Amino acid sequence: MYQAIILGFILIITLYVLKRMREPKLNMPPLVRYKIPIIGHTYSYLYNTEEFLKQCRKEYGDIFCLYIWGQVRIIVGKEHSQEVLSRDDVFDFSEAFERIFPGDVMLKTLERFTNASKVLKEYILNKMKFYNERMQNSLYSATQKQIGECDEPKVIYNIYKLMTKIISTPIANIFVGEEVSQYEEIITTFAEFTSDSAIFLMIPPILDFIYPGLQNYINRIIIRLGLYNPAAKHQNILIKHLKKQICKRLQDKEKYGESWKRPDDFLQDTMEEDDFDPNNVDYPFIADKLGAFIFVSIHTTSRTCANVVIDLASRPEYMQELYEEQLEVHKEADENGILPFEALNNMKKLDSFIRESLRLTGFITGLQ
Repeated sequence: MYQAIILGFILIITLYVLKRMREPKLNMPPLVRYKIPIIGHTYSYLYNTEEFLKQCRKEYGDIFCLYIWGQVRIIVGKEHSQEVLSRDDVFDFSEAFERIFPGDVMLKTLERFTNASKVLKEYILNKMKFYNERMQNSLYSATQKQIGECDEPKVIYNIYKLMTKIISTPIANIFVGEEVSQYEEIITTFAEFTSDSAIFLMIPPILDFIYPGLQNYINRIIIRLGLYNPAAKHQNILIKHLKKQICKRLQDKEKYGESWKRPDDFLQDTMEEDDFDPNNVDYPFIADKLGAFIFVSIHTTSRTCANVVIDLASRPEYMQELYEEQLEVHKEADENGILPFEALNNMKKLDSFIRESLRLTGFITGLQ
């Protein structure tokens, strides 16, 4: 008897969900037809993405809806993506990302960090020219350490992992300073923070077939209960080094007064904010700030560099031309081998090669 009741309950829910799925919504783009209930377009989207989206676009236009992982998603053509992103009154990228990734739960104090774009612009982007020499020195030392001179052939089994180590070195230098970035565990934290945390993005949201958003809800429960938080070990490492470094800077500033040499990095800029209390330093909040920027910077840059290296290795006919351009550009270097920031504008062939690599290896669906 109980089995019959349970089966009947499941059947009623299934019919209700199917009915809701097929109800037309006048304010939505057209929904692409599908044959398999519940599954919808999921299989075609996963295993034949490019051809499937081309066919959908041909039949339904630049904007259409697909039923994927138990919910309707709007697919927007690249011609209209900027229009969507600029409408912050109807589209919130942060909120959309939170629906698939529990970053606000992993980094518990992040909800207080409301001016991330402004901080990134003022503390990092506007100072790129100032950080130019340090970045080049850090990249060179990291490359020497991870690859070496390569007088003999060397086998690299995981180019992405190698790139994360190399890219993490200059980024750590800018964020936490030259002294802290010398520690190997700091470089490891910068390199592995994103890949460890992104496990929630790599797991297919199968539970969403039962109810939209259920997978993300379960992930959040797992983190809140303390069962698993991939960011925790990296936060602990950051907090450990932040405590030592912040205490040292506060003591040195008090000791040396006006003769104190101010460190130039993201951490020092953070310490000079109005809400920073030297008598009650909120180390978890600062660590969460760093974690947020690490997440969005390391993975994207490392993945792009890895793809470019692979593309270059598979197209040896371009190597000589790119090499000759680099030789020409390096004539602008000073006596220490440091290129001026403006030299980037003269790397036109390299810029074109990177752009083409991005075009060929980028995500097929960037906005959905």
